[in-house]
Amino acid sequence: MNDNRIVLKGTNKRDAGGFLLFVFLLPYVCACLWGHVGEETDALRSDGQIQETDAVQYKVQVDMNWGLWEIPMEDYLAYKLEAVMPGNYEPEALKAQAVLLRTELVQIFREEGENLRIAGDNLEKWYEAGDTEEELAPYRQAVEETKGQYLCYQGEPVQASYFRLSNGQTRNAEEVWHTDKCPYLTGTACEQDKASKDYSRDVTVSRVNFLYEIRSRIGEEYADQELWDGISFSYDSAGYVTDVSFIIEEKEVGKLDGETFRHLFSLPSASFEMEQGETKLIFHVTGAGHGFGMSQYGANSRALNGQTYDQILKDFFSGTELAKFE
Repeated sequence: MNDNRIVLKGTNKRDAGGFLLFVFLLPYVCACLWGHVGEETDALRSDGQIQETDAVQYKVQVDMNWGLWEIPMEDYLAYKLEAVMPGNYEPEALKAQAVLLRTELVQIFREEGENLRIAGDNLEKWYEAGDTEEELAPYRQAVEETKGQYLCYQGEPVQASYFRLSNGQTRNAEEVWHTDKCPYLTGTACEQDKASKDYSRDVTVSRVNFLYEIRSRIGEEYADQELWDGISFSYDSAGYVTDVSFIIEEKEVGKLDGETFRHLFSLPSASFEMEQGETKLIFHVTGAGHGFGMSQYGANSRALNGQTYDQILKDFFSGTELAKFE
């Protein structure tokens, strides 16, 4: 009778035990020599898409003053979230912001591959900190409850713009930037932002400082009074200054975009009107930030009114949807 069985002739118990030990240890030997069997080692597939693995496995190289600090992505997101948004904001607002921060990282992963290196602004304290879990608790919760999620438009990560407080309306990217690359930034009403104690602010700039800064940008050849009298503003439909022009003898001699101008004089936003005196300018400013994408104050107001983070994001980013690493 031929039963195809293998018969071990002359095998003693010691040999059999050694063979079993070898079989048991073989996977561990392979793991030490060639890496863990079945573990994902590449952050991106060949088609540029992020692998469908646990997001905490992704590492972020943070560029600190003393060198690179490599930390898990989700830890970085908690630290970054603390740096950009108040912890007393509603959980759903924090989660919306966490998704936007993760979307920024996804975009960088797609562009640069797995070596994600970013600036470590405002993160030094977390490297040096001891027990910080209580302070980080709301931020870690927001990151954990949105784990792996990012915001996309037609399958592509969005430009995840956010800012502190609108003037009552967010801005339309196509109108201001003259591009159709961000069709989801269409402008959103944020009337509740006007209730913020930081909604309006007056900024005073002396005539001397104003003329010095303008000359440093457009040239020295114009007289003081010509520049003082020749300033002109253009606004977008949301009420933000898009261009600041200088007109002399009916000819434009220089122009600055609204964002450059407002940073030049430390204005909270480019939503302002100017009151001109003999020796100074007073800028009456509303809102805080560039005005594109999600107003953080507006997101918190929506959360207080019962909206979830995904609803908040759809409000500020028209036609978008949530996606996961894949």
